[in-house]
Amino acid sequence: MTEQTAQVGELRYFLGNLFSVLFKGGRLYYAWLAGLSCLLVVGFISFIPQVRDGLAITNMREQVSWGFYISNFCFLVGVAAAAVLLVIPAYIYHFKAIKKIVAFGELLAITAVIMAITFVMVDTGRPDRFWHAFPILGSLNLPRSILGWDIVVLNGYLIINLIAVTYMATTTYFGKEPNKRLIMPLILLSIPWAIMLHSVTAFVFNGLAARPFWNASILAPRFLASAFCAGPSLMILVFQILRKVTKFEIRDSAIFKLAEIISYAMAINLFLLVAEVYKEYYSDTHHFAPMIYLFFGLHEHNNLVPWIWSAMVFNVIGFLLFLIPKTRKNFVTLNIGCVLLFVGIWIEKGMGLVIPGFIPDPLGEIYEYMPSQNEVLVAIGIYAFGAILYTMLARVLIAIDTGILRYRSAPPLVIDYDDGVVAQDIMSKGVLTVTPEATIDDIRSILVGNRISGVPVVDGENKIVGVVSETDMVFSLMHQDLELYEKFKSVMVPRERQRGGKLGKTAAEIMSSPAITARENTPLMELTEIITSRKISRIVIVDSQEHPVGVVSQIDIVKSQGLSPAPMQPEINYTI
Repeated sequence: MTEQTAQVGELRYFLGNLFSVLFKGGRLYYAWLAGLSCLLVVGFISFIPQVRDGLAITNMREQVSWGFYISNFCFLVGVAAAAVLLVIPAYIYHFKAIKKIVAFGELLAITAVIMAITFVMVDTGRPDRFWHAFPILGSLNLPRSILGWDIVVLNGYLIINLIAVTYMATTTYFGKEPNKRLIMPLILLSIPWAIMLHSVTAFVFNGLAARPFWNASILAPRFLASAFCAGPSLMILVFQILRKVTKFEIRDSAIFKLAEIISYAMAINLFLLVAEVYKEYYSDTHHFAPMIYLFFGLHEHNNLVPWIWSAMVFNVIGFLLFLIPKTRKNFVTLNIGCVLLFVGIWIEKGMGLVIPGFIPDPLGEIYEYMPSQNEVLVAIGIYAFGAILYTMLARVLIAIDTGILRYRSAPPLVIDYDDGVVAQDIMSKGVLTVTPEATIDDIRSILVGNRISGVPVVDGENKIVGVVSETDMVFSLMHQDLELYEKFKSVMVPRERQRGGKLGKTAAEIMSSPAITARENTPLMELTEIITSRKISRIVIVDSQEHPVGVVSQIDIVKSQGLSPAPMQPEINYTI
């Protein structure tokens, strides 16, 4: 076999595996792609009349020349820039749990930049002339044009992330170690470039002296602060979906650290917004008119008022959910906060930023803009395209990282144990469980018969819904003697159980819920922190489907001192 024939065979092998990764999956995956494809087709069909008739079919006019398209462009540039919040803790502070997911943040940045560029293209009205906006091919009027610089920075950021992700994926595919002298300068360059990316976009707006609503020195910091909330909020939701539908492990510690960073960024964002409102309100000049229009309406024009107040409510509630550690580390409230912040900032930084800048116009006239049906459908099509692109890129990256997509002559995939002992190394397996309908007598028999101090409660799908411990049994029995309960409740009964407690007869009535759980790859130090901070005796270990697979107790942690993780072969089971 000649070398050329071998190369052709390897190429066919790669393309065959790549096709399987991209286009083979479960029903949910096919339904996801089919739904997004339909939205993409609808958006493309809606764009055809605009190509034929120009921007006249939109609701943009001379008074409001930037509308829904540019609003989404501004928002997506922020989402792209937010990838830096993964790079900094991963490569500057060496946070290992985040380092493993940096590439997914870079993929989100690539997708967001491509979507942002697409929004600019559809906003030109004549996409056949869009090539004028590309460096080298077109004339960007540099260095005088700030729009030209924005295009340069945007394309530069796209190229940096493309090179970084492609290089890391290629070296992993061939089973080689990446050359840090090559990749680290590029990764470090992406940090100031991400900040520069969104700052230059802000300069496009605040350099317009005739538009007082934008002409504020704090606009660039506001852009960055809001970007560092919306982008990571989306990342947190995406990471949870990825680890639920794939075998790729993303640790809770990485998600919670990202959530903590969001709380700081959102505090800064709200402070800067209040500072800007105060400046305009206290000075009370005619420059205050755009802000009056946005928040209260102006001369009976108030289309944006319900939108911006909804955004304010979403942002404040989301900020509080992120600020309080208890709600920030509860995935239900965390996800609610992510959705609220993402939608709130999309409104505030999109339509809430772009449209008021044109109202009133230099002649004092007011033209109220709201996007047309065509504009909305085209935007939906672009977001659908972005979702398809990210889905494909993420599947390829996961396949390479787990060894499913790998060069045949590459050495075997090596599992990285640099995090030391994890839950699966020390947990007790073969978990005994009970249903919510189990009686106290049944639970007592299980605890006594098996010499254990607690048992998880699972629903019909074997998903954990709570835990019944010896303490729960004692609390339940104490309610039979009210005098005894009142005497000792302040000492023995946790504060959350002192109100509304009652004598229960089943597991559902006496269990502690929600259960405190951890995943199989949770590091020993994190397990120790959970047990000590929550003052509990055990943690139930669950898989990606929330099924209990083991229990780590205090004695398991004590026994683990000096333990080295057992070698393990990677589980190759990639289904979506």
